[in-house]
Amino acid sequence: MKKLIVQDTNADLLETMTIILEDAGYKVVALRQYKDVFPKIENFQPHLILLDFRLSGEDAVSTCKEIKKTYPDLAVLAMSCSVFIEQEYLQAGFDDFIAKPFDIDHLFTVLKKYSSPF
Repeated sequence: MKKLIVQDTNADLLETMTIILEDAGYKVVALRQYKDVFPKIENFQPHLILLDFRLSGEDAVSTCKEIKKTYPDLAVLAMSCSVFIEQEYLQAGFDDFIAKPFDIDHLFTVLKKYSSPF
């Protein structure tokens, strides 16, 4: 089963994404706080992490860098409603991004790029 950690500060969006992803067959750990992401990785062993690239993105970027330092092959995707996310996500160390509000088909297209090995 494909396992994801999804972090978003918006509880309603987090709940909606969790329902959509679980209905599609993913096992999801949903988290609201950035600080909770890294400690969950070792026990849950996700295939992919989605982080809320909120406001300046500083918390998301530092969380991504911490993950990549220890788990360089673990895909980390940014989710953002920022119009600049396409320019910022690679510089910040993310593997890809999902623009919010997201189109469900696009969400799954991006997820499939990183879920083919499992």
